[in-house]
Amino acid sequence: MCSVGDDDYDNQAEKTMRKESGIKLSETCNKCRVEKSCVVLRGKDAYCKNCFLIGTIHKFKASLGKYRLIQTNDRVLVWYKVGHPSTSLLHFLRSGLDLMAHKRLRFQPLILFIDDQYHLNVDERKLLLEQVKKEVSSFDFELHCISFADYITDPKKLPELVTTNIISEDDKEKLDYVINKKASKTNKNDIKRLLRRQLLIDVAKYYKCKFVFTPEISVDIASDLLSNVSLGRGSHISIDTGFCDDRDTEVKILKPLRLFDMKELAFYNNHNNLEPLSVRQIEVNPYSSVQDLMTKFVTDLQVNYPATVTTILKTGDKLSLNKHIDVHCRLCKGPIPEIGDQLTSQQSTNFSHLVSNEFLDYGITRQERFQNISDKFDQNSDVNDSICYSCSSICNDICVK
Repeated sequence: MCSVGDDDYDNQAEKTMRKESGIKLSETCNKCRVEKSCVVLRGKDAYCKNCFLIGTIHKFKASLGKYRLIQTNDRVLVWYKVGHPSTSLLHFLRSGLDLMAHKRLRFQPLILFIDDQYHLNVDERKLLLEQVKKEVSSFDFELHCISFADYITDPKKLPELVTTNIISEDDKEKLDYVINKKASKTNKNDIKRLLRRQLLIDVAKYYKCKFVFTPEISVDIASDLLSNVSLGRGSHISIDTGFCDDRDTEVKILKPLRLFDMKELAFYNNHNNLEPLSVRQIEVNPYSSVQDLMTKFVTDLQVNYPATVTTILKTGDKLSLNKHIDVHCRLCKGPIPEIGDQLTSQQSTNFSHLVSNEFLDYGITRQERFQNISDKFDQNSDVNDSICYSCSSICNDICVK
């Protein structure tokens, strides 16, 4: 590469780009202006312990009250995952259900733990299950457990699975029975996400819950949004990353922690003397799948640009789809946009794939060859009308239809 002018560029950069200087924080709380600050958020907002806890609880309740979906005495299934977000969510719920709480929560939560930590051995998974039961019971909640592998192998056994809590050694074999083990990690992650969502809905219906709480935080939502765009699920962004996923007519999936970050919840747990459970994590290659790569991309950007996640979330909130779409994907239940006069990007890709793999008969005219390909394309389009573009790419990796 040409190096002419590099020195001049470096000297110019030093003049125009200022180095990051140490941030001078106020010693007093930005909220009450009286107490000494002990928590710093977003690199500049300093709060005292009392103001931080009050603001965090208000933020949680405000996210629920904004949409006014949950009514008094509604049953809510809460998906518990090991870590700070789930522990914070349990504490939010318990403190909100307290009789002395301001703007008391009036629904009935049920806690669900999904046994899907298959990188752990059987003894570690049994120990984890006992620790989860102990933590949930400390908040005086009812806990239900289910094996992810057993469910996807035979969903009809759901009533039996939520009562037995069996942990077996052949769970990985069960996953291979349902998900092609030769599939790419991107497709495996996508399939597991769809199956896990269906599991939550089925369990919610079994326990007659109208809503499901999931513990995704802001960085999870931002990563999912970019992953959806990369995987061809752009039309599903509003339901996959928004506050409410209402594609099922009976059960709505809500994300009450979507505006929180990990640092905020870690501080909250620390100030409330909560010790979240930890589990041995498997080392992940960030370049092994689209989902892992997007998580690394968003996380790295957030370090140097604290507004990255917020910007992505606000952009996603502005994206919406026509609510009157009647056609939905048979696999993910997401809406399939109506086809207009012009070919969509999905149709163009499918048409190019058909032409590239078609054996041309030069014994007929060009117009006849074009007409034959057009007829085949129309036939294939009719068959795939019930499957969205992204799901059509993972159908071959689902062994059990």
